[in-house]
Amino acid sequence: MKKSDQEKITQFLQHHQAPKPLPEKVARLKQEVKQQAESMPFVFLQNSRLPDRLLRQLPYISLWIWPVQLLVLLLFFLLLRQQSVSVETLTLLSSTGPLLAILPMADIIRSFGCNMWEMEAACRYDLRQVTAMRLCIVGGGDILVLAFGSCLYGQKMSALWEFGLYILLPFLISSSIYLWELNHFPGKYSTFLLVSTGIGVNLMCCFLLENINNRMHTVHMKWLPAVTGIAVIAFSAATVYSAVSLCTNLKKKEGVIKWNLE
Repeated sequence: MKKSDQEKITQFLQHHQAPKPLPEKVARLKQEVKQQAESMPFVFLQNSRLPDRLLRQLPYISLWIWPVQLLVLLLFFLLLRQQSVSVETLTLLSSTGPLLAILPMADIIRSFGCNMWEMEAACRYDLRQVTAMRLCIVGGGDILVLAFGSCLYGQKMSALWEFGLYILLPFLISSSIYLWELNHFPGKYSTFLLVSTGIGVNLMCCFLLENINNRMHTVHMKWLPAVTGIAVIAFSAATVYSAVSLCTNLKKKEGVIKWNLE
């Protein structure tokens, strides 16, 4: 559009102000829109149940997440259904903890990386609710995979605490660290930070688990199951606290700071 045309349009708008609608008409229009929205199919009311809200968000989850969870599930099925599960197998499976833990974080970062946060913040549910529901959906899938693995391990071995030590604990440690990083380092390079952290946590867990396994052959560690249980409870609480803090921070920053787009 030419500059002269723009000036003409600007002058026309300045001399022809839009009429102000009557308050009665505005209120009636809002009421009609509300009635139409509530009568539309496949639209849940604001006071709908939590499962209905989660089902509503399910199509927006990244499709690649489900194959990764199924792959880990298949890995558990193939390795934990053996007659005897070796320590080397458990150490190998410990790497699935950081992998499963990064899935909910990757889906959250996707919204900001694709510049979708403004649209989601203006939707029926605010950004805090959308983030919390996505954490519940993908995190719930991770928990189901871990529960399936623990059931397989429990059928073969009586010491279920070993599954918590080798697989569940790395998952919880990774989840709490990932959420803490998203809370304190919300930069546009969060993906690289999380991947680097996952690799570091995986190497650290493999190193520590190998040392624990070597000590178990020389020293009788009666205290190890109790310490494992305490650590699982502690990191579970830390993960929940970090998730709540993340959603709270998103609510505070909503509409004020572009979370990781600076």
